[in-house]
Amino acid sequence: MAPEQADNDGYELKISRLTIDKLGVKLYDRVSAVVAELVANSYDADATEVSVELPLATLLSVQDPALPEWTVTVTDNGHGLTPDEARAYYLRVGADRRKSGGAGARSRRLNRPVMGRKGIGKLAPFGICKQIEVISSGGDKTASGHLTSHFLMDFDKIIGEDSDIPAQLDKGAFDGTYQPDSGTKVILTGFLPKRVPSAEVFMRQLERRFALAATDFDVIVRDSRRPAEPPLTMQKFQIDVVEATRIDLSTRPVPVGNGTLLQVSGWVAMATESYRNEEMAGVRIYARGKIVATTRDFEQRAGFTGEFATRSYMVGEVHADWLDDDDDDDLVRTDRQSILWESEKGSALRTWGADIVREIGRLGRQPRREKVKKRFREVADLERRARERFLDESVIKVALSIGDSIGGFAAEDELTDTEYVEGLAQVILSVAPHQALVTAFQDFERTRTGGQEPTLEELVDLFGKTRVAEAASYAQIASERVRVLDQLDNIIFDTARDEAALQRIITEAPWLIQPDWTVITANQSLKTFKTSFENYLQREHGIEAKLVIEYEKKRPDFTLVAVGGMLHFVEIKASGHALDDEDFIRLFRYVVALRNFFESNPDMAAEFPRKWRIDLVVDSVAIKDPINREAYNKVVFANEVFQLSWDDFRNRARRTNEAFLQARDDAADAAKAIQGSGS
Repeated sequence: MAPEQADNDGYELKISRLTIDKLGVKLYDRVSAVVAELVANSYDADATEVSVELPLATLLSVQDPALPEWTVTVTDNGHGLTPDEARAYYLRVGADRRKSGGAGARSRRLNRPVMGRKGIGKLAPFGICKQIEVISSGGDKTASGHLTSHFLMDFDKIIGEDSDIPAQLDKGAFDGTYQPDSGTKVILTGFLPKRVPSAEVFMRQLERRFALAATDFDVIVRDSRRPAEPPLTMQKFQIDVVEATRIDLSTRPVPVGNGTLLQVSGWVAMATESYRNEEMAGVRIYARGKIVATTRDFEQRAGFTGEFATRSYMVGEVHADWLDDDDDDDLVRTDRQSILWESEKGSALRTWGADIVREIGRLGRQPRREKVKKRFREVADLERRARERFLDESVIKVALSIGDSIGGFAAEDELTDTEYVEGLAQVILSVAPHQALVTAFQDFERTRTGGQEPTLEELVDLFGKTRVAEAASYAQIASERVRVLDQLDNIIFDTARDEAALQRIITEAPWLIQPDWTVITANQSLKTFKTSFENYLQREHGIEAKLVIEYEKKRPDFTLVAVGGMLHFVEIKASGHALDDEDFIRLFRYVVALRNFFESNPDMAAEFPRKWRIDLVVDSVAIKDPINREAYNKVVFANEVFQLSWDDFRNRARRTNEAFLQARDDAADAAKAIQGSGS
C-alpha cells in the first residue's frame, strides 16, 4: 500500500463487559470473602463503625417463606460518596486509586493507608449475587445534610450487551437527596446458590482476612434470621499456640539481593493442635492490615526435614506492607490468595521463610512429642491396662516408657484410628515384660562384674521377671492360636472355600498340622533346599513349582516345614474336595522327584535324617484307576504321604488348644455377666 493510501485513524482498546464476570464471579465465590471486600472499602472510607447483616447458616438461593427476603447488607459511617464522586471513583473499574487522578493512597480524614488498589473489589459481590444496590451520602455537610448517590447494578443488564458503551445504571429513590449523616450502605440481592456458614465459621473466615488492631474501627455482624440476638463483634484473629515455639519477627527483616532489608512484623509458632480447616492452618501474610496470602511452608519444596509437622502445626501472621507498596509493583494476586513468589521480593520472602521453617520445626519437635506422648497414653488407656495385667511396678514403668517412646513419634491424626492405637498398645504390653527382664539381667550382670555378689532379693527379682515374661509369651501364643482357629472355622465353612486363604493359615500356623510345629525363622539349610529343589523340578521334570517357607502373596504349591529332622511338604485342598486320579498323578510326580533328589544329593539329604513326607489335607480319596489306587496306598504305607481330612485336622487342632478356647469362652461369659449386672 502506498503511503498516501494509509488511513490516519488511531487505535482503540475495547474492554468487554464480560470482564466483570471474570473479576467478580470467578474471583469471589465465598460470602465471607465478599463481605471482607466491602468491609475493606468501609475502612478506606474512614468508617469507624461497620454493621453487617445477613442470614447465618443459610443457603442464600433458597428463601424461607416465613421470613423477609434474604439480603446481605453492609452499612458504615464513612465519608461516603456524592453522585460525582461515585461516578469518578466507585464506577471506574480497574483504575489504581493510589495514583494521580485516583482517590489517593491515604484516606481523607483519618489518613489511613488504604487497602484497596486495583479498583475491582467493588465487583466482588457479583461472585454471590446478581444485584448490588449502593446508597452513599458524602461530601461536605450542608444545611440540608450530605448529598446522596443511589444506584443499582444488575449483573445480567451489565453484561447483556457486549458493548464498549458505558453501562447505564438505574437510579434509586434516594439519589440526589440529602441525608443527615455521611456513610454508605451496600445491599446485595438476587443470590446465586451460595451458603453462609454458621456464626462461628463465618466470623473466623472474616476475622482471618484482617489484622486490624485499630481502636477506631469496629465491625459487628447481625444474624437476620435471629434479629433479637445480640450482634457478634469482629475480633483480632486468635490461635492457641505453644508459647515456647513463638518467634517474634520484628527483629528479622527480609534481606534482598541488593543489600536492602525489608521490615516485617508479626510472629510464627507451632499450634497446640493440628488444624484441618483452612481458616486456622498456616501462616497468614498481610499487607496494610489485609490478607494477601496464606502459606504452610513458604513455598518450600517437598521433602524438607520436619515437613509433616511443620505443614500441620505451623501458624502465624506476617505483616509485610512492602508487598503492596504505593511506589512499587503490585505483588498481590487479584484474588488475594497468594503473592508473586517469583518476583524479586517474593523470592526473598521465600528464602527468608525457609530459615523460619527450619527453626520452627526444631523448636516444635520436643513440645509436639510430649503432647502426642500424653495423648497416646490417654487414648490407649495404657497405664490402667498395664496395671491390670502386671503386678510388678517395674514392668508397668517399662510399659509406660515404651509407650512414650513409640507414642511420641506417632502422627496426631493416627491417634484417632482405633485399630492403629490398639495394635500399638498390644505390642507394647507384649514387649514390656521382656524388656523388663532384659533390664533386670543387665542390672544383675553389672552388679556381678562390679565385684559385688548379687543379693538374694536381686536374684528373686530376676526370677520373678523371667516368670512374668514367660507368662506373657504364653498368653500371646494362646491369643494368636484362638484367633487362627476362629479364622479357620470361618474359611472351612465358607461356601467360597478359598484354598489361598487356607494355605496362608497353614503357612502362618503350622502347629495346626502338628502341635509341635511352630513358626521359627527358616534356617539356611531349608532355604538352600527350597531353591535347589525348585530348580531340580524345573530341570529334570519340567515342573514349575512354587515352594514357600513363609507366607507370600503368590499361592504356593507346597509349604515347607522342617521339624525334628524331617522335611514336611504341606499341600491342602479345599474343604469337601476329593483327591481324584488327576490330583494323584500330579502328587506322584512330586513323590518320584523327592526320591530322586534325595538320592542324588546325599549331603543335602543329610540335613534331614528322618527324610521327608508330604502332608496332604484333603477330605476324601476318590481315585478310580486301580493302578493309581494301589500306588497311592503304597506311598501312604511308606509314610511318604500322610493324609488328613479337614474334620480330623480341625478336631485335632481344637483338641490340642482346648484350654485356650475354654479360657476365651469363660472370658466372654464373664464380660456378659458384668454387662448384665450393670444394666
